[in-house]
Order: sequence, then C-alpha cells, then structure tokens
Amino acid sequence: MEVGFDSRFFDNRLRFDFTYYKSNTFDQIFSTPTPVGSGISSLFQNGGDIQNRGVEVVLGATIARNDNFSWDLDINFARNVNEVLAIADGFDKLTVNSDFIRDYVLEVGGQYGDIFSRGFERNDQGNVIVDDLGLPIITPGRDAVKVANFNPDWLGGIRNSFRYKNWNLSALIDIRQGGSVTTFTEAILARDGVLAYTAEGRDGGLVFGEDIFPGETAVREDGSPNTISVSAEDYYNRVGGRNTPVGEAFVRELSNIRLRELVLGYTLPQKMIANTFLKSANFSLVGRNLFFITNSAENFDPEIVNNTNNNSEGREAFALPTSRSVGVSINFGF
Repeated sequence: MEVGFDSRFFDNRLRFDFTYYKSNTFDQIFSTPTPVGSGISSLFQNGGDIQNRGVEVVLGATIARNDNFSWDLDINFARNVNEVLAIADGFDKLTVNSDFIRDYVLEVGGQYGDIFSRGFERNDQGNVIVDDLGLPIITPGRDAVKVANFNPDWLGGIRNSFRYKNWNLSALIDIRQGGSVTTFTEAILARDGVLAYTAEGRDGGLVFGEDIFPGETAVREDGSPNTISVSAEDYYNRVGGRNTPVGEAFVRELSNIRLRELVLGYTLPQKMIANTFLKSANFSLVGRNLFFITNSAENFDPEIVNNTNNNSEGREAFALPTSRSVGVSINFGF
C-alpha cells in the first residue's frame, strides 16, 4: 500500500513530495533446524511475515532566479521501520546466518537486521560483572546478546544547485543517521595490538568501566565497585581475536555525513555553436564521494561492508578502503 502527493507552488518555485508506504513480505524460504534423530540437519520451508512501513519526503525550493543567476535547494528525507511479525512454522526465533563474531537473528517482535553476539555478563541492574582479574566475564553463547542492527534510523540529503550565466555548480551532501555493526576487522587487529587505541594501557593502569567503556558501570561478582586495573594486552586478549571475539566490545555506529557529489560545469553559449551541428554542449568536472564531514565508524566506510544475498547485510570483515573518483563529463545535444 502506498499513498502520497506531489505538489508545486508559486510557479514551481516551491515543490513538495510526500509518500507513505506499508508492505509485507510473505512466504520467504528459510532453512530451519530439525531434531537430531530425523537424519537430516535442516529443512527448507516457506514462511515469515516481515512488515516495512516508512515515509519519503522531498522538499525543493528555488531561492533565487533571474536571467543570469539561479539557486535551487532540494532536501530529501526517508525513514523505514521494519518488524518481524512471523517466521516459519514452529519458530519464534531463528538464526538465518552467522560467522565468527555474530549471528543474524530473526525474532518475532524484533527487526530484520538484528545482530547478536557474545557480550558482557551483567547483574540485575545491568552492570557489567568482572572477575578477580578485573576483566569482564563473557556470555557463553554467540547469540546471547543483541548488540547491533545495521538498518539506519533515517536517511537524508541536501543538494544546492547554482547557475551563473553559463556556469553551473552543484553539491550533494548525504546523511545517514543510526544503524550499527560489530566489526570483525577490529576484533582481530585489536588482539594483535596493531590498532592505535590499543597502545594506551599496555603497561597496565586500565580499569574497566572507567578507562575501558567509560559509559558502563562495572562491579565485582560480590557487587562491589570494580577498581582492579588491567593491561591493554590482557583486555584485548579476553575480548578480541579470530575464533571467539566478543561482538559487544567492537560495535561501531554507522552514522555519517559525506560530500557525495560536487559538479562544476560550463555550457557553451549558443553563438559559439550556432553554425555547427550541435544544439548544446556542456563540460563538467565531477567529483564523487570526496570526503566525510563526520563518520562515527571512524575506521571504515559504513557503505563499504560485505553486503550479500544471504541475510548478511552490514557484515564488516576487512572491508575495502574508501575510494573517491574525479572525472570529466562531456555532453552534446544534437
């Protein structure tokens, strides 16, 4: 179901588009576990009901316009909320994919994109429990704690377009707010001690809850405050590595703002092409993905993750470096 409207005001100087949608995806194919005595490890069956609801808004305005100069501003906003309403018959929770550090879990009432992993043991007050060495106690199962969801809270963009006589300039800023992943790259490199932030506390003096995860409150098993200092090596050996890393220790936010595109162009005056076969000619210098204005992930581009077709979207594991491109665009009209 989709409803919306597209409106124009003041000789097209003000433009407003609005769309609301709701969709349900049924009868997807799931690989579900079977009893050991059945003789097979899993069974494919149809099922599921995942609902998506969202809005898309586009606001455009011509700030200034005359024969020599114009300035157009376009702003877009999109938000999608999904919910798992049903899974396959007999299942309220199902792991649809996994790797060394995370499980992708569908759970009725949860969201598609929920990521579970090993986490920190906590008491009834939500405080992290540390052992006699001052190191956090880790949950036994890889799917014990929901640590992330790769879906953004909302997406947005701002484009400014300027024209002065035969010159044109446009800039597009992309905004992503929300979403998170647990990074397998950092889990391995932190234990190897090659990341810059692992240099702090190599001789000791780090207290979990004060120096490590300062937003968390850590307590001993008897409930007393944690004051035991540890070294960076001991801590990252506990939570990092390739085989049993703690996903909760390596969660990174995906919010970012970037200069997506910058275009500077020149259109040849008609008098220069009046006696040719051309009707128009435009030359532009185009730059894409030029730089981040802010990037909460810090060590990787939130868009350069291992997106696959097996429910593993948002899987960060040795993502490729960010690339930018600069090129020339030539357009002729006949």
